[in-house]
Amino acid sequence: MKANFEKMTKWELEKAMYILVQAKELGMDMACYGELDVNPNSGYTYLWLEDYDFSLFMPINCDLKRKDVYMLYTDFETGEETKESLEHFENIEDIYEFINTIKNEI
Repeated sequence: MKANFEKMTKWELEKAMYILVQAKELGMDMACYGELDVNPNSGYTYLWLEDYDFSLFMPINCDLKRKDVYMLYTDFETGEETKESLEHFENIEDIYEFINTIKNEI
């Protein structure tokens, strides 16, 4: 995973570290190819890892709480994006169960 901590503000860096902690608690393996960065358009701090069908992000204005970390899933056929707070998930299996429900609705 690549990250450019030098360009992050103090607040963005705090959110990046919090996202990593939450990813670890979900059971994600961060040893794969990916990126921990700040989106220049939205200002959101995010974690994208190639081995997962979703990414994690935190908006600009938030607290360092699990409810403020979001899972973002993009359907590659329709381009439709779905986000959901991590407060609704205990682990990766819960996230994939949610994603499969979304896929079945389309």
